[in-house]
Amino acid sequence: MPSGGVGSKTMSGIKQNQARGLKINDPARRAQTTFIALPLVFALFLSSAFAQESPKHPEEDHSLSLGAETDFTSGYVWRGLLLDDGPIMQPSAWISKSRFTFAVWTSLPLTKTSESTHLNASTLTLSYDRDWKKLTIEPSIESYFNLRAEDSDDDPNTMEGSLKLSYPAGPLRVFTSHAFDVLAYRGAYFGEAGLDYEGHIWKNATLAISLQSGWASSKFNDIYIGLSKRTLNFIGAEGSLSYYWRPYLYFRPHFKFSNIADRRLREYLDSPTINSFGLAMGVEF
Repeated sequence: MPSGGVGSKTMSGIKQNQARGLKINDPARRAQTTFIALPLVFALFLSSAFAQESPKHPEEDHSLSLGAETDFTSGYVWRGLLLDDGPIMQPSAWISKSRFTFAVWTSLPLTKTSESTHLNASTLTLSYDRDWKKLTIEPSIESYFNLRAEDSDDDPNTMEGSLKLSYPAGPLRVFTSHAFDVLAYRGAYFGEAGLDYEGHIWKNATLAISLQSGWASSKFNDIYIGLSKRTLNFIGAEGSLSYYWRPYLYFRPHFKFSNIADRRLREYLDSPTINSFGLAMGVEF
């Protein structure tokens, strides 16, 4: 592993994160399919339930929107863990209608090394957002896929169901999110909480800043780090400046800082403190 990457004790967990799933002939596939459906059923239930809200709310926007982005970044950081110390290219695309969003994302190392071939990742995400008074509720399901051609029992694909809640607090927004693995590592949990700020600093530019912390179950840390301990995993900050050069074309320089908070977890990582930066370019319609 290149200097500054994830330590050897975490490598099997990191590979599992980036190449998660079950083989087609897995005998437990039927039961797992039930768990795959649960988060989507939950999202549809929320959509139906909130549709009964008071007619005082303004008419919903059912228009179609879509976009695509390519992000070039110095490293791939996921929940406080440095999965690849870069450089990385991360293309993505999304389509939204009636508060549902379907997104495709992938992470591709730009340098070819024996380790980086294990860190290719691709995700599919279906999310839904709804406002209830001042509270925004966002359930989602996210599938993680292995991009390697060969199968590996040690690197299964997987799926997470998550729920994010956010609430305005003056110019800031307080948020918390909770993700549960529902497939390969059923029961592994990761939670986050923090403060978001987003505002225009001039006509065509928007500044976004986020302060956050994350904690995990003992199963999550055992799988992805190698230490079975329930604890506060990391504290961090990130920021970006989105500049719209044309009505639909934007550039977004960004940075991310992350620091592993738990002393014992730090011993399992080559890079417990991470600084990364990048530049994204995209279009929105």
